[in-house]
Amino acid sequence: MARQYPWVLAEVAWSDAQEFTRGTYEGLPLLSWGIAPRDKLATRRQLRAMGLRPGGREPVAILYFRCRRACKKVFARLFLIEGAAPVRPMTPARWAALGAAMAARRRCAQCREDAGTELPRTRRVCDPCRYSVGGLEPWDHLHDVVVGEPTLTAAEHGELDTSGRDGGAVAPVIWLHPPAAAGPAAVCAAERGEVA
Repeated sequence: MARQYPWVLAEVAWSDAQEFTRGTYEGLPLLSWGIAPRDKLATRRQLRAMGLRPGGREPVAILYFRCRRACKKVFARLFLIEGAAPVRPMTPARWAALGAAMAARRRCAQCREDAGTELPRTRRVCDPCRYSVGGLEPWDHLHDVVVGEPTLTAAEHGELDTSGRDGGAVAPVIWLHPPAAAGPAAVCAAERGEVA
């Protein structure tokens, strides 16, 4: 049985002499793992780590290797290091644009408030909105935290003193699923309704 990518002696862009490749892929020389000259060729990420970018240049070769974890072949484009341009510096306008883009990833589509963390791309909705809309899946983690209807408005909840220092009542924490790391004494106290 013949190899899928047999060894071929071919002209390459990074050397004056012919070099062994594994044929061509998408019209570019194909290199297997470990045979690409590291001082002449690099992937985009390797260029970025060196403070460079391809600078509009096309790749000169393709590197392929087998990813054991994903059980598939991975193809990476290789660029000439000598033809790479330095990375453009971040200007205040670019930092502002990046900040706005990251803020948009954290903004809830329902209430338009900042969730404090990046929301999933499939539905950019914060947890309270997902609960109020009824968009919880049966396996969702919010079923362990949120039970029933809220008894206080947002203003009443903000006025509460949850520390209990000024004589205000503190509601007991009742776990649906007691924390595993709490230990047996804390689990028993939680079942009795005592606040630790």
